[in-house]
Amino acid sequence: MERSFSCQRSWIVASLLAMVVVSTSGCVSSILATGIYLWQGGNVVPAQCELLEDQRVVVVCRPPSSNEYRHAGAARSIGKRVSKMLEINKVPGIDVVSPSEVDNWVDEQDWDNFKDLGRAVKASRIVYIELDNFDLFKGATLYQGNAKVQVKVYDMDDRGREVWERNVGQILFPRNSGIPSADKSVQEFQRQFIEVVSTQIAQYFYKHDPNAAFALDAIANK
Repeated sequence: MERSFSCQRSWIVASLLAMVVVSTSGCVSSILATGIYLWQGGNVVPAQCELLEDQRVVVVCRPPSSNEYRHAGAARSIGKRVSKMLEINKVPGIDVVSPSEVDNWVDEQDWDNFKDLGRAVKASRIVYIELDNFDLFKGATLYQGNAKVQVKVYDMDDRGREVWERNVGQILFPRNSGIPSADKSVQEFQRQFIEVVSTQIAQYFYKHDPNAAFALDAIANK
């Protein structure tokens, strides 16, 4: 199996190098970089927090308190997307509570009682995401996502004690410029920004490529 993978990787790199030889565009350095990346097997860093491994986990995202109703939909989407990322990126042994169970609780309870949700769904860990800010616009005619995020983990097997915390800080998308609002719908841009925010949160809990965020500005303009 290992020999087969090595041969396959060698074939990919050889193909990419051949493309370099015949290419006359400005993409040579990009192709070379991709070949080197594949040859080395990628650049992966470990999870910063391993407290979700082998646990039943519920993810809750609270919208900014000053605009709770305005951004309730975005907060729910972030909670759902983070839940999905924890599953598909295979945090070892994780059992993620269905976001639909979270939605039912959010509709009926007060945010200060979020630990009651953990008890109700028999979760051993709560990932609690606080959006201190969430905006989509930079001025009247430009999109630039701007969120301020904190993430906490609570151990429900230890009376709901906080066991991990990270101040993610400000997330800007795109980082360096705005996008004319005429170029895409607000719904489409919000989906992109939610993906960016969710990824930055979820990556604390599984192995990932730390350089993946470098191309975000290019993605934003697509």
